[in-house]
Amino acid sequence: MSESISLDKCVHGKLYRIHSRNLGFGVFNSEAQGFIGIREKFGNRYLFTEYHWDTGATFGTVHPKEELEQLPEDIEVKEDLGTEDQEGRPCAFDKPRDQGGKGWYVIETGKPCEGFPVCVSNKKLFDWLEQKSNEYYEKHGTEE
Repeated sequence: MSESISLDKCVHGKLYRIHSRNLGFGVFNSEAQGFIGIREKFGNRYLFTEYHWDTGATFGTVHPKEELEQLPEDIEVKEDLGTEDQEGRPCAFDKPRDQGGKGWYVIETGKPCEGFPVCVSNKKLFDWLEQKSNEYYEKHGTEE
């Protein structure tokens, strides 16, 4: 296996060819110290973060091999874009109501959410990663 790029050399928002459990390519998220890529499990494909090897045993599973290109500025380096209720209003979770919290509530008003909140996927990042992964696989395959 070729040498890994150390954690301190990884650049936020850059796409890397990586060696990991579940991902071949990933965008580095400096806050998480990990790489967001597209994972497939049980027929579902979704954004997933795996952490740099230098973060330590158990969770550090990624060996970045090659820096490829910068993510466009209009795409956020996040697996998801938050949570919304059925009205499309941003929501957050406090403690459960029976423990003195608000449960799921609308951030702007502090009132309970309508219906059950859902996670908003980062479709722009997913689509960009899918396109770039396909381009790099076609050009270079998966060889290290």
